[in-house]
Amino acid sequence: MSAPARFGWHADSYDHSLASVRYRLLMPLAALQAQGVPIERFDPAREPASYDAVIFSKSHSAGALAAARALRAAGRAVVFDLCDNLYAAHAVRHVSDARLARFQAMLESATHLTFSTAMLAEQIATDGNKPRRVIPDALDMPGASASATSRAGARQLARVDRFLGKYPDALHTIWFGKSLGSVSGFAHLHAAAARLAAQPFPITLTVVSNARLRWWLGRWRWRLPVHYVGWRQETAAAVLTRHRVAVIPVAANDYTVGKTINRPATAILSGLGVVADAIPSYEELRPFVALDDWDGGLARYRHDWDTEQVRLAAGRAFLAERYSAEAVARQWSDLLDTVALSRA
Repeated sequence: MSAPARFGWHADSYDHSLASVRYRLLMPLAALQAQGVPIERFDPAREPASYDAVIFSKSHSAGALAAARALRAAGRAVVFDLCDNLYAAHAVRHVSDARLARFQAMLESATHLTFSTAMLAEQIATDGNKPRRVIPDALDMPGASASATSRAGARQLARVDRFLGKYPDALHTIWFGKSLGSVSGFAHLHAAAARLAAQPFPITLTVVSNARLRWWLGRWRWRLPVHYVGWRQETAAAVLTRHRVAVIPVAANDYTVGKTINRPATAILSGLGVVADAIPSYEELRPFVALDDWDGGLARYRHDWDTEQVRLAAGRAFLAERYSAEAVARQWSDLLDTVALSRA
C-alpha cells in the first residue's frame, strides 16, 4: 500500500469541461503526479495534519475556508492560488458580499500566495510578508487528443461549415469567451464588430460563447455576416481551427488587466492568427501576433497569410516551452519543495 500523498490540491469544482479548471489545476496536477510528486486531489476525509501543504485554487466556498483554517490550526501550509481579481468583480456586482468575505478570509488564512499573472499579483495587496509567486496556467498543446464528437456536436460543426461556405472569399474571424457585464466580453465585442465591418475586404465573424441572449440582443448592430456557436468542449478545437484569425477586443480595467494569455495563446496553438487589444499578459506575444493594430493585423492575415506562418510557428514554439502542463508543473513542484523546506 502506497504512503498517503504529502500534498493536496483543493478546488470547489473539478469539472474537466471548464477550461479554467482544466488549465489551472487538473492539467498541472496530472503532470505533477506523472513526475512523481506525492500530490492528490484534496481529501476532506483525511486529517488536516496528514498533509504537509494544500493548494487552494478556485476555492471560495465555506468548505474551502473551513479546510484552510483546519490546516493552519494543525500547523500545515496553505497555498492560496488567485486567478481573478474578485475585488473588481465585486465592484460590478458579479461577486456577492459573502463570497468576497470568504475570499478575504482565505487570504488571511494562507501561508503562501500564488497568482496566475504578475499584474494580478500587483493588484492584490495583502498584509504581512507572505511568500508570493506567479505561476501561469497550463495550456493544451497541439496534438492533444480530442474527445469524440456526438451527433449534436457534428450538427454544430456542419452549421459552421455551411455558414463559412457561403463566404468563400472572406477572411474568417472568430471570437470566443465569456462576458462579465460591462467590463469584459460582449461589451467590447460590439466595437470590434464595427472595426471588422469597416475593412476594405469581406470578413465573417463567428461568436463562440455560452450567452446566446447577450449575442442576440447586440447582434442587430453588427454590419457583417455573423454566426453564433454555443460553446461545447467536444467541438471547441474543431470550431476554432475552421477560422483564420481570432479577434480579442479588451478594454483595460481593473478586472481585465490581470487576466492571463489563455485566449490568444489558445488561438496561436490552434494555428490561428490573433488581432487583439493589449493587456500586460499579452505583451510577451507581441512578436508573434498583432496587438493594438487592428487594421494592419487584419490586412496581414488577409493578404500575407503564408508569410505569417513563420511568425506563428515561432509563437507556438515559445508557448510550448513555457506553458505545457509539464513546464508549469515544474514550477508548482519547485514551490512545493520550497514550502516543504520552510516547514522542515
